[in-house]
Formats: sequence, structure tokens, C-alpha cells
Amino acid sequence: MVKSLNEIQKDFPILNQQVNDEQLVYLDNAATAQRPTQVTTALTEFYQTDNANVHRGVHTLAERATADYEAARRKLQKFINAKEPEEVIFTKGTTDGLNLVASTYGQQNVKAGDEIVISITEHHSNLIPWQQLALEKGATLKYIHLTDDGELDLDEAAKLITDKTKIVAVAHASNVMGTINPIKQLAKLAHEHGAIFVGDGAQSVPHIAVDVQDLDVDFYAFSGHKMMGPTGIGILYGKRALLEAMKPYQYGGEMIGFVHQFESTWLNCHTSLKLGRKTSLGQLA
Repeated sequence: MVKSLNEIQKDFPILNQQVNDEQLVYLDNAATAQRPTQVTTALTEFYQTDNANVHRGVHTLAERATADYEAARRKLQKFINAKEPEEVIFTKGTTDGLNLVASTYGQQNVKAGDEIVISITEHHSNLIPWQQLALEKGATLKYIHLTDDGELDLDEAAKLITDKTKIVAVAHASNVMGTINPIKQLAKLAHEHGAIFVGDGAQSVPHIAVDVQDLDVDFYAFSGHKMMGPTGIGILYGKRALLEAMKPYQYGGEMIGFVHQFESTWLNCHTSLKLGRKTSLGQLA
């Protein structure tokens, strides 16, 4: 059943108010979308009936919360057509996801003399992490510019992406131009030179169908709050082989395999971190 415009508007109680003596019309969805009653009701019901830590208990509430949490992961896997649920990582948002990749894969794989390629229209969230990584590692940051029509210059991209390139990071949809960028072609170019491709999907996922396997992106980040979901949640998609090769981004909680006094192992990971003798167990929690 298709809802009428008036029926859709009723799903958003925040619109039922006046601002400056005029009926509120909200047009800032590219920054953050409003939440419909269905979302706010689901959040309220969770806190009133199922609130518990996920993966951290065996009591009824914890099991229900964990089941819902993993069900959400599977839904998101299908939503972006990831190969398996383990390729869907929950984050605090798009910015957090992009910084995670820069701080893990980037730190492990970029060295002096390497290259990172982004577009000239990138949002700060998909510019500053790579800029700072390049400065720290002594790598070169390159920018793909635009054609006279406002499209990414793919001829220039083909010249900029070389065998020295380690990372190509471009927004799927530009928050500046509104352009849908040809990231499938850019990912192919990156892979031909042994680089990985990182997609910023903050503006694209809420509006167009995204198939990460078809696009063949290596990482892809987006946020919940731009698509009528809660604030403070996001998704990072990553190919499983790349995720498993990355060192942990943060320590403690459910990522722990086993904790000794001076050594720890990570869940589903065969590597361990040697800790200085002044480190206490409390610092790992």
C-alpha cells in the first residue's frame, strides 16, 4: 500500500510544529534525516523491554538484545549485498568508519613514497584521515579533479592511480555536487594497480541501491542518521580477508580472546599484543 504525502507526514511528529510562525518544512536531509514514529517507537520499546549488553550475558534480556543486534547485521548484509554478515561492522558513523580504515589498514600498509588518491570534492571525513595519514607516513596525497561538466575526470584518474598507489578513497555521491561518482570504474582502476578502494556512502545509501559486491569496493562506510535511523550508529563494510588482516582499532570488551597479565589475544585472531609490564588488566577493560 502506497501512502499519501499527508500520511507520510504524520509519521514524522517533529513536522507538526510552527517555526517563525510558519509550518515547519525540513529540507536539511543531506545533513541528517528526521526519524519517523516507527523508529522512535522501536527505540523506546527496546529500552523499556529488552535493554541489556549484547554478547555479554546469558540471561533472557541479553539473549533477546543479542538476537536483535545480529538480526540487524544480517538485514544490513542483505541491504548492501555483502557476501556474509561478518563483513558488516557497526561503527559510530561514516566518519568513524573512514577513520577506522585509515587507522588500521592505512597504518599497516602505507609507507613513505606511497600514494593515496582521493577526489577534490571529498567531504572532510573522507579527506582529513587520508591527509593526516599521508603526512605521518611521508606518502603523497593526490586529487582527482573535475571536468568542465562537474564530473570526476576519469582520464586524470587513470594517470594519477599508479603502482605506487595504496588507497583510492572517493565518495559514491558527492555532498558538494550531488554527483553520483563512477566508483565501480575507480575500484577497477585501483585493483589493476594493486591498491584498495574505499567508498564514502553517506549520501548514496539513503537514496540509491548499493551492491558492494557488484561495485567491488574493499571498504564502504555510511551512517544511520542520514537514512532516518538513530544518531550515533554507522556501518563499515569490509571484505573479510582485509578485515581479518587488520590490527584492532580499539581494545577491550568483546574483541578479547584471552587476557593474561602481560599478553592478550583477540577474538578470531591468531596474533597477540605484547604489553609493557606497567600495563594492568584494568587498562584493557
